[in-house]
Amino acid sequence: MAPRRRRSPAESRAELLAAAAKLIGERGPDDVSLRQIAQEAGVAHGLVAHYFGTYAALVREVLRAENDRIEARVRERIGADDGVPLAAGIMDVVFDTLADERYLRLFVWTEMHAGYRGAERPELVELIDTMEAGIHAALAGGPVPSRARIETVVLTGLAAAYGFAIGGRSWLAGMGHDPGDPAHEAEFRVQLARMLAAHMVEEAG
Repeated sequence: MAPRRRRSPAESRAELLAAAAKLIGERGPDDVSLRQIAQEAGVAHGLVAHYFGTYAALVREVLRAENDRIEARVRERIGADDGVPLAAGIMDVVFDTLADERYLRLFVWTEMHAGYRGAERPELVELIDTMEAGIHAALAGGPVPSRARIETVVLTGLAAAYGFAIGGRSWLAGMGHDPGDPAHEAEFRVQLARMLAAHMVEEAG
């Protein structure tokens, strides 16, 4: 347990988030309490409720921080592709993130938790803005997909990647494949990226 010391409100909040991320990463969101988080951060138990209200709200904040890091990686990948948002590169970032079971458990718990009805994600809107600008730049002078088509591609990619991360091993085994063979995931990534790219080009063309 961290020793108690005088902290500013911002420091206390940041240290509570760090403590929550550490404990949730080690034990999963179902096996951590607000009291344990307070002990880990070295603060009074009441401060956790003061800053975050409920445990579910704290878990959502931990997930928000994780999502911020993922979105930063996607932006870095877009930059590496000279500003042209390639579906394969973005899917690589998403799949690599979901290979982290700690993150996946956190995401599923947050989405399925009673009382959680989603959260505004302005960063996701900004990411789609970046993708749209890159696509328009790459297809300058020609037909381009609509904003609605780009959003559909993003939603489809996220749904497919998360679905595969949760059930892919069971489904592969049910088809008679070796779920431990990384070639199956690699092929799924490739085919998903191709389908998304074709769907985007279909409208643009």
